[in-house]
Amino acid sequence: MRLVTLYEREKPRAPLLPTELQQLYGGDLSFSMASVGRPYVIGNFVETIDGVVSFGLPGRSGGEEISGGKPEDLFTMGLLRSMADAVLFGSGSLHAAHGHLRTPAFVYPQAKELFAQLRARLGKPLLPLSVILTSSGNINLDEATFHTPGLAAVVITTNEGALRLARAHRDKLGSVAVRSTGESGTTTPAAVLGILADEFRVRLLLHEGGPTVFGIFLAANMVDELFLTLAPQIAGRGVEAQRLGLAEQALFLPETAPWFTLQSVKQASDHLLLRYAFTQSSYGAALQTMASG
Repeated sequence: MRLVTLYEREKPRAPLLPTELQQLYGGDLSFSMASVGRPYVIGNFVETIDGVVSFGLPGRSGGEEISGGKPEDLFTMGLLRSMADAVLFGSGSLHAAHGHLRTPAFVYPQAKELFAQLRARLGKPLLPLSVILTSSGNINLDEATFHTPGLAAVVITTNEGALRLARAHRDKLGSVAVRSTGESGTTTPAAVLGILADEFRVRLLLHEGGPTVFGIFLAANMVDELFLTLAPQIAGRGVEAQRLGLAEQALFLPETAPWFTLQSVKQASDHLLLRYAFTQSSYGAALQTMASG
């Protein structure tokens, strides 16, 4: 297994990855986080040629069904997790992928020691914090995410969600961190990131969705980079099978749609692994031009 780098806009100035990881990844990897004033948010998804990120089938709705379990895609997921302070995902993703741990070695155990060495080199704890978002507070606290030694997890929810959790799981909440954003109805990305920065010292956040949660962050202009694996298959859509795309429940106009700049292209046989950096919407660019003029 080894990724081949076809294009790289700018090489990292100082080597960050150990030599063995650089060889597997086909180069180095680093993030510039100084200017955002909040946790730096990177997304990681895999999609088909026609833009489907989930087949939406019972027991077969995860990313591996899309990627075909491509080792290079799983390795990249593990690498990003190993660099992140926290991994964020919604309650839907938690329950759809029963037993899945958002840890580096869970998706690519072959590099377990390399991932651990990288986290030690970065001065991070062995495992990234798991962050579960839920507006309703409907969470299965029996999931392995909440009972794995060394894996810290926090549920971030609304006032109503926190109350529901307290009522439904009064006997289990002692070992589970729950934070309310102080909001009603739904959580906002700004409030979520504020909690993660202030209480959990998160600087680099890996966003693993699902697509509805990712769409909300996109609409709030709070996604800084996107790692997107393009799998060489077509899933199709139908009236009775409205399969999910990358950004659900986020409807942009041509004037407000977010734009990204291509940072790198890597190849794993017929799969392409793309890295994008957020620029801004064309509407935002126009406003900036008007303001500067």
